[in-house]
Amino acid sequence: MKKTKIICSIGPASNDYETFRDMAYAGMNVARVNFSHATIKERETVRDLVSKVNAEEAMNIALLYDTKGPEFRCGEVQEGGINLVCGNTIRIVKENVLGTEVSFSVNHKEAIDSLEVGSIVQLENGLMKIKVVSIQEDGVTCEVINGGILGSRKSLFVPGINLNIPFISKDDEEDIRYACNNKGDFLALSFVSTKEDVMAARKIIKEENSNIKVIAKIESMTGINNLDEILEVADGVMVARGDLGEEVPISKLAVYQKLIIRKAREHGKICIVATEMLESMKKNSRPTRAEVTDVANAVLDGTDAIMLSGETTTGLYPVLAVKFMASIASDTENEAHNHFKYLGKIGRTECIAKGAVDLTEYVKVAAIACASISGFTARFISNFRPHAPIMATCTSKEIARSLALNYGVYTSIVPIVNNTDEMIKIARDKTKDFFGLDEGEKIIITGGIPITDKNRITNFLKIEEIN
Repeated sequence: MKKTKIICSIGPASNDYETFRDMAYAGMNVARVNFSHATIKERETVRDLVSKVNAEEAMNIALLYDTKGPEFRCGEVQEGGINLVCGNTIRIVKENVLGTEVSFSVNHKEAIDSLEVGSIVQLENGLMKIKVVSIQEDGVTCEVINGGILGSRKSLFVPGINLNIPFISKDDEEDIRYACNNKGDFLALSFVSTKEDVMAARKIIKEENSNIKVIAKIESMTGINNLDEILEVADGVMVARGDLGEEVPISKLAVYQKLIIRKAREHGKICIVATEMLESMKKNSRPTRAEVTDVANAVLDGTDAIMLSGETTTGLYPVLAVKFMASIASDTENEAHNHFKYLGKIGRTECIAKGAVDLTEYVKVAAIACASISGFTARFISNFRPHAPIMATCTSKEIARSLALNYGVYTSIVPIVNNTDEMIKIARDKTKDFFGLDEGEKIIITGGIPITDKNRITNFLKIEEIN
């Protein structure tokens, strides 16, 4: 059973019940809704699919909403796109125009004022490039460096330039409130550069009285430079390699990925690696050897989760893509031994969590059972990466889904009990049944006593033999 979690972006290829259910059985742990593309109807379809599969298949699939973020995009262009020819010039203008070979508009006209002569504007994820050669009051004139066909509302990047774009737009604010009120378990914030970006989103979340967890997407050099402070206030980070690969030298992308994973582990926070992990499976029934190695290396580096994007939104083989990703993760995890120094404060709960993991090095343990009210202890045990899987017995579905991205954690909903013996028995029985353990196998159980104390913390650890 794999420990690395899988996020699947949901789209036309996967938004029917049978496909969605099969992806869940293949290894999907979290369903992703991309606010950049999903209509209200499509958002509701995914939300309802998650609820239906969880109810009918007794699963705890979580729901992640992904914001547009302060994206810089071109406006509408003529039918068939704009043919950009090397050596020709084209203008980026502040006026709203239908884009042609002469000029095109952008979604944030104020960002044009940040451009300088010599600035390189990358179009559509870097497929095309234009260079600013002169500046006018109503826009800028650019020379085409790398040509191609530019379509409507395609992404624009200007490496090294801090564009004058607000972090949370009116649309993003509405989307964040939507996520809070439509069963969202995780909120991925695009283009996070500072901790203030995260806190701005948290202010909105607080206004909605939501417990949704915040994942900061690292997509710029500024985000990398401020990584420690971002990790202090976010619940996790995503290595969003698509946009990050345009903002930093692509030759350094792997180094930055490893840095982000390591920093997340040191802070005890979730880490996700995303973008083009099995890209060829959008059209092919098996991944390339390079893609297999890419997924495996992310697992070896200690990421909590890996993500499928186009492979499961528009790809021809969404279920098969999940199966391949799950098998790569499972086969790799046996060789993953990640040691690191945790930077946070060590209290009683953290000591119990570390002690449970250390025991697995000396006692042959089939699983760790964690009786958890908030999920805090399960997250800590997960962060120390035990060889044994983790069963978190939770008294609420919300807490169970909040653990959907944590490495090696599986969950079961249990009733509230009145004494410690009953809590231990339920944890033991659920772990035995879920992992199919045999008589005589050993498990570690953690929990808090006295059981009647609502503010109790994890304060005991017990080695239990299955009978």
